[in-house]
Amino acid sequence: MMRSIRQGIPRLIGVSSLVAALAGGVGAVGATSATATPQATPSEIVCTQSQPPTCFDTATGNVLQQGAQTGGNGNVLQQGAQTGRGSGNVLQQGAQTGRGSGNVLQQGAQTGRGSGNVLQQGAQTGRGSGNVLQQGAQTGRGSGNVLQQGAQTGRGSGNVLQQGAQTGRGSGNVLQQGAQTGPGNGNVLQQGAQTGPGNGNVLQQGAQTGPGNGNVLQQGAQTGPGNGNVLQQGAQTGPGNGNVLQQGAQTGPGNGNVLQQGAQTGPGNGNVLQQGAQTGPGNGNVLQQGAQTGPGNGNVLQQGAQTGPGNGNVLQQGAQT
Repeated sequence: MMRSIRQGIPRLIGVSSLVAALAGGVGAVGATSATATPQATPSEIVCTQSQPPTCFDTATGNVLQQGAQTGGNGNVLQQGAQTGRGSGNVLQQGAQTGRGSGNVLQQGAQTGRGSGNVLQQGAQTGRGSGNVLQQGAQTGRGSGNVLQQGAQTGRGSGNVLQQGAQTGRGSGNVLQQGAQTGPGNGNVLQQGAQTGPGNGNVLQQGAQTGPGNGNVLQQGAQTGPGNGNVLQQGAQTGPGNGNVLQQGAQTGPGNGNVLQQGAQTGPGNGNVLQQGAQTGPGNGNVLQQGAQTGPGNGNVLQQGAQTGPGNGNVLQQGAQT
């Protein structure tokens, strides 16, 4: 009996030592945890042994590959930095400082608020959602824009910019190497410039500086106000609506005129000029290689000149003074 008791004492002493050691270990762990409490965030990052290493934030579920994130959940950062709040973002060598969720940044920067944006070497500083930027910059507010090497500084949604600049407000515009500085919606610019306000215009290598809607400019310039005009290598500086200019110039006010290599400097409506010039006021005139300098309505000039006033005249290689 005594022998068994004596043999059990060392065992108890060994257990006591083990318990004491465990107690000391727990105390050490507790002290370490208490000391590391202010740095809880780094302690929640777990990295793999791969090169480059992939790190996981166990608290937020973020995946960081050589990236830094201060706010947000469920984000994937590949050599990207996210300082603004946001969830579900994918950053590849991109920086997101504004709030936003579901963004995809590839070598792009997003500083304005926005969700669902795709930036490829593009910068978005204005607020907007659902934008696609390819080497384009969007500083104005807008959603659903597509920028390909284009800049949008004015507010607008649903615009498509291909090497084009839009500084005025507008939505639904299509710019191909064109500039729109005036406000307007639904415009199509192909190597054309629109500085005046207008909606639904089509510019092909044409410039519109005056206000107007529904104009079609093909290598033509419209500086005066007008709606529904068609300019083909023609210039309209006076106000007018529904004019058709083919290599023709209209400087006077007029509506519904057709100019084919003709010039109308006086006011008039419904005139047809074919290589003819009308400097006097008149309506409903037809000039074929003819000149009308005096006032008159309903005249027909074929290689004829009318300098005096008159209505309903027909001149074939004749002169009426």
